[in-house]
Amino acid sequence: MSFKRLACLFAALASGACGGSAAAPTRTGVAGSSPAGSSGASGAVGGSGAAGDNGAAGATGPAPSGAAGDGAGVAGVGAAGSSSAAGASPAGPAGAPADGGVGDASAARGDYVCTELIGLWVASQWWSSFEKGVDGNKWEFMFQHHGYLEMFADPASPYWMNAVSSKCTMSAATPDRVVFLPFSLSLNTMDEWVTNLTKAVETMKGKFPGVKRIELMTTLRSPGNVPCANDNDPNTVVPPYVDAAIQTVADASGGLVTVGPKIEVGNCNWWAGGTDLTGAGNTGAGQLLAAYYQTH
Repeated sequence: MSFKRLACLFAALASGACGGSAAAPTRTGVAGSSPAGSSGASGAVGGSGAAGDNGAAGATGPAPSGAAGDGAGVAGVGAAGSSSAAGASPAGPAGAPADGGVGDASAARGDYVCTELIGLWVASQWWSSFEKGVDGNKWEFMFQHHGYLEMFADPASPYWMNAVSSKCTMSAATPDRVVFLPFSLSLNTMDEWVTNLTKAVETMKGKFPGVKRIELMTTLRSPGNVPCANDNDPNTVVPPYVDAAIQTVADASGGLVTVGPKIEVGNCNWWAGGTDLTGAGNTGAGQLLAAYYQTH
């Protein structure tokens, strides 16, 4: 090969003056491998360099650029997928305790279809205020003026023939909970109370088939369960043996019998004399009891 031909060949390689068809693809291929081609889209243009002698090199340049772009995209999707999965996982466990909590709260409230309150004179005083503070459709009241425990312990007592007022809208004849206020002027020992409370519970089981709970609640007591200066009636204080007897019967019932709230009057001025209440006492006692049974 002549010196002139060699010079021309080297010049062609450097400047594209000779073999022009190969020079253009080579430059295109280089452009494809530049950072601009990292998007993957411009790399496709580099493929047209295949026509040149060095076109293959040009094509090789865009291909890795495109792969890098695709790889980045896949990595991005992978990260997003991991993030999404992680988000979903914490959300599930967080919801589960909430459901359990609702269930527990419902059980604590005791969502009974019908509760019958059985009580004596003092209960009739605060009943109206009480009924306004609870779901009146689920409560009813059976009243006996001198409703002493020993009489309710007898299944043949005429007390059990008394009419029921403010009847429940459902299951009025078969309440699934009974709240009973035992009181007596003649029973003065724990043993007497345990005996008569046990009989009363057995009687109620017979009178209310299917009852799920029998709740024994004492009558109202003075603040601190100590006598008030303006009312020295001993029945404004609940004797310790009464509380103990109720607890004893509840403990022996296998869960059927429970201890009701021990409600103290708001202040001594609620007493009108004896165990009778003033107007403010009627309202206040009813509200205190309703507040309790809104969650029990």
